[in-house]
Amino acid sequence: MRLATLRCPRQNESPMPFPTHRQARHDAPLSFELNDRDQTLRLWIAAILIVGLTVVHYITDSHAVAFHNVYRRLYYIPIVLAAFSWGVKGGVGAAVISSVFYIPHAFFMTHADPSPAIDKVLEMVLYVGIGGLTGWLVSRQNEIRRALERSLAERDMLEESLVRAGKLSALGQLTSGLAHEIRNPLAAILGSAETLVAEFDPSHRKYRMGQLLLQEIDRLNRVVSDFLEFARPGEPQQMEVNPVALAKEVFELTAARARELDIAVDISHAEVPPRLLADPDQVRQVLLNFFLNAYQALEERASTDDFSPEIELLSEQRKVGARSYFCLGLRDNGPGVPGDIREKIFDPYFTTRLEGSGLGLSVSARIAETHGGFVDVTDASPGAIFWLCLPEISE
Repeated sequence: MRLATLRCPRQNESPMPFPTHRQARHDAPLSFELNDRDQTLRLWIAAILIVGLTVVHYITDSHAVAFHNVYRRLYYIPIVLAAFSWGVKGGVGAAVISSVFYIPHAFFMTHADPSPAIDKVLEMVLYVGIGGLTGWLVSRQNEIRRALERSLAERDMLEESLVRAGKLSALGQLTSGLAHEIRNPLAAILGSAETLVAEFDPSHRKYRMGQLLLQEIDRLNRVVSDFLEFARPGEPQQMEVNPVALAKEVFELTAARARELDIAVDISHAEVPPRLLADPDQVRQVLLNFFLNAYQALEERASTDDFSPEIELLSEQRKVGARSYFCLGLRDNGPGVPGDIREKIFDPYFTTRLEGSGLGLSVSARIAETHGGFVDVTDASPGAIFWLCLPEISE
């Protein structure tokens, strides 16, 4: 099972993915967009109809005026079908092809369509007009649908952010009060313990017991510090940053741990990001979390499997609503994050480790949110990828 933390000096938990890709339950707007298979099918249907109508035009007796009038109108079917599939280009293209196929029979052959020339010319003009208008309406409808989807995605993100902010605010107030109530007597206990330990020789049994007491006091103090960090996150001091360069700096700090576990680390594949504004220290904090989490996950798998541990730095650009994000990810081939706990580990105080405080994920998400971004986790099979996504600067 995979865990993470967010403390720089000592952390045991993984960053909290902010739920930006949850499927919203909305009635889907009407869409005329098709997949490749449907488009190919419609292409063949339109082509067969155009060829078929042209053939029956040519083989029908020139005196059958009524039949020729019907055949000319039936050309609208493949034209509209093409417009629904490829917009203006499809509609106008099908109209032009239909006209090219029809013109020889309409004007130049001995058994030509007997309808008046003006009717045939106007019909072909209408082919182009109907094809272009239908294609434009379909394209416009699809644009509206995409705009609605972006709006819904932004609304869902805002709703989730507000709900999370409300929960974190209430928990933060409670946590802050509890942390202060614990820290005040803890300081007195620490001072008394240090005084008692100083009275014994290092070889004395009570000296060792005192050292154990000091270690536990220090651990409790770090937990209290985590509580306070969760309750009062610092405001980011934003400046233009390169998160790829920051990730390489963080790796240098943790490279000794990677060598100790014999982990192959590849940080050369991440692309140079666009312009980003962020607090470099807070970004380092989240990235440090990613590396520590990956080391812990690989160490867990190494205890049960014989495999070659790997870590890779990745990057990608994502579009959420109308905003573009640069996402920096750290992939490992550890045990991964089970799907049944992904949602729960995003909550404050949730942890799967006996010594974990369960605050690392929440603080990670809060850091990302204060930057207008989010933290995400995806499956790597095997392993997982933890992503830090920051909004790109609009030019």
